[in-house]
Amino acid sequence: MSKVIKFPKRRVKYRFRVLLGITLFLALSFFLFGSILVKSYMDRNNELRIAELSKNTENILGNMENSLMTIHKYYLASEDDEEVRFLVENDVDYTKVSAIDEGATTLSGGGIVSDYVANYTLVNFRTGIVLGSKGRYEVSEAQNLDKLIEIYDAYKEKYTKNMWVYIDGEDPDKYSREYRTTVPVNGLDLILFVPYSEVTPYALIVININLNQLTSDIRRQMGAFDNAALYSSEGKLIYSSSQELTDVIATNDIDYGQTLMTKSSDGKRVYVHAGTVGVAGLKLYVSSESVGFDFIANAYSLMTIVLVLLMLLIAATLLYRSIYRPIKTAALEIAGANDIKFLPGEDELSYLTDSVKKLDSRNTALISHTTTLFATRLYRDELTAEEIDQYIYRLSLASKIPVKFKVLTFVLKSLSEDAAISTEEDKRICSMIIEKLNTEFPAKELLPPVYYAKAIVMFVREDSAEKVKAEIEKRYNFFTQYVYDKFKMNTGMGVSQSYEDIHKIGQAYRESVYALHLGKTDSVSYLNYYKAQGGMSLVKYDSKQEEELKKCLRRGDKQGAYRILDDIFGRIISENASKECTVPILMQLVNSIIMEAQASGIGTDIFREELREIYPEIIDYHDLNRLRKNIKFNMVDPVIHHQNELLSNQSGNIMAAIEQLVEDKEGNITLNECSDILSYHSSYIWRVLKEEKNMTFTEYVEEYKINFAKKLLKDTDMTVGAIAEKLNYTNAQNFIRFFSKLEGTTPGKYRASLKEA
Repeated sequence: MSKVIKFPKRRVKYRFRVLLGITLFLALSFFLFGSILVKSYMDRNNELRIAELSKNTENILGNMENSLMTIHKYYLASEDDEEVRFLVENDVDYTKVSAIDEGATTLSGGGIVSDYVANYTLVNFRTGIVLGSKGRYEVSEAQNLDKLIEIYDAYKEKYTKNMWVYIDGEDPDKYSREYRTTVPVNGLDLILFVPYSEVTPYALIVININLNQLTSDIRRQMGAFDNAALYSSEGKLIYSSSQELTDVIATNDIDYGQTLMTKSSDGKRVYVHAGTVGVAGLKLYVSSESVGFDFIANAYSLMTIVLVLLMLLIAATLLYRSIYRPIKTAALEIAGANDIKFLPGEDELSYLTDSVKKLDSRNTALISHTTTLFATRLYRDELTAEEIDQYIYRLSLASKIPVKFKVLTFVLKSLSEDAAISTEEDKRICSMIIEKLNTEFPAKELLPPVYYAKAIVMFVREDSAEKVKAEIEKRYNFFTQYVYDKFKMNTGMGVSQSYEDIHKIGQAYRESVYALHLGKTDSVSYLNYYKAQGGMSLVKYDSKQEEELKKCLRRGDKQGAYRILDDIFGRIISENASKECTVPILMQLVNSIIMEAQASGIGTDIFREELREIYPEIIDYHDLNRLRKNIKFNMVDPVIHHQNELLSNQSGNIMAAIEQLVEDKEGNITLNECSDILSYHSSYIWRVLKEEKNMTFTEYVEEYKINFAKKLLKDTDMTVGAIAEKLNYTNAQNFIRFFSKLEGTTPGKYRASLKEA
């Protein structure tokens, strides 16, 4: 009769080890998980804050750019105004009040940009007259004549008809005698050198910008917790709403488009974004405080920790019950069935361990599973010689160790070159084959057949050369017939050399893989024996073939891409390349396909799960032909398909957008600028131009410019220098060289030929 066993509580140690281990594991896991959640939350909020600040800054910059560009265009247009031209070209006095008033109305902004004009001044060095918002007086009376001459001399150095300058200084008191005869230049100024038609202008118009209006625009667009600072192109402070922001800018180098995250004096998180106003070269910095964010982040962190602790207690309790109770129940059942009492000081786990050692090992399924695991670890070369001996002893395999043995590696091969075997299908079929093998060839070997690295690996004892050859061919014939009848596939098998030392089974496995690798690359079944080689060749990676493959992918040329892949694999096989050499080449090949997909805007989602499987398959490949097909069908085909769709659907629309953009910019645009505006990769825009126009971007812009220049020469009276400036050339000589290169004649001769015709 069985006796009821009771465990002395003070002697039970296993339960405490279980509880402690579970608690430590869960504590570490959940705290790490909680930390990741908190960090992810904070990082996400930082990204949102940075994105919001960047957008606000770009909006302010855009409005300021529009305002200054409007001013700029207005005054460029005013140079052709008859009233202004009259004031420039004539010696005006107070008898010409009407002409002065009309010109002054235009120079003051004409009600269009008047809000942004603080003062305007026309300084005419030829007539010696200064005419502006402060009245009319002689140039010699100007209190800051030296500064005006300095500005005028800048024209001679830069050879530009207009420019933006920022002059730091203070104007004289408006009640002083010097105030009326001081030309307002302090602050931000638009300088126009007139007459525009003259090669060397003799007058300049100084438009003194109303900085109060500019800063008012900035303040109006800022958020409640934002600050801003405006600097000139030379780095002089124009406006700042916060001294602390000014200090941050002074101590940090913030590039254009960059966002800096720092701490304020009161510990709050502050974000600073930098931008540039292109038309005047002004630099704008906008900062934003994380008001309320730190509190939310801290509260979220606290809630996460509380939740982690709660989950820890629940999980620890459940795991403790699920792990400890089965051990306790098993110990009680074994003790009851065998009428065995526990020894003093012995806990449940120790009792079970000793009991299992005394029991006859009748669990065939467990032994089989352990033996399969042992075989897999052997082929992986994961075990030391001592560990191999321990496994053989524990699994009672010593009697099955042969004097000699060979290792066989078997893979599936698709009948068609146009079909690849998926990973899941391969695993399913191989599992069925192993089951059939165990039935047809009852276990008499040291190790059972196993599925490893997309292949079936087998161990065969060699009693004699003739007998082992017959056994190998018997298995090969079985494989070939069974796989073809059942699954309509062919097979490939590689066989290692003979070995006597069981500890070298890993080397035997690698030889069988190499023999398989050197087998036929077509879809026919084959059996190949390993032959000792004097050495294996090193094959270098061909970067030219990579570029050709990328070109084929861009063009959607499937046949060309297949041809290049066949050449690469054929070279590897024909030159007997080592696996150490082959794997990096194939890795680089796959990476180039992925990078081309990303550069084309297709992305990596098209590869689905194949992208995750391809790298392990390359590392442990057995059949180069099979690997070649997988790369074709799972990597190349999706890119070709999406690339053809992309090119056919968007090429015409994108070309129209490029043409319109180049026309709007009058040819003054680069490939990178076009890429940014249209939100397409520059290489893709380049490709569209080659497809649609058979031109590079530079060639297309040059063609537009030359046609535009010819139109201006034909339809307008603009000088060659004016046309050169409109086309954004630094000087007229560069434009003349460009025109002559493409047309074979100078602009002047071209215009003359039109008039003669």
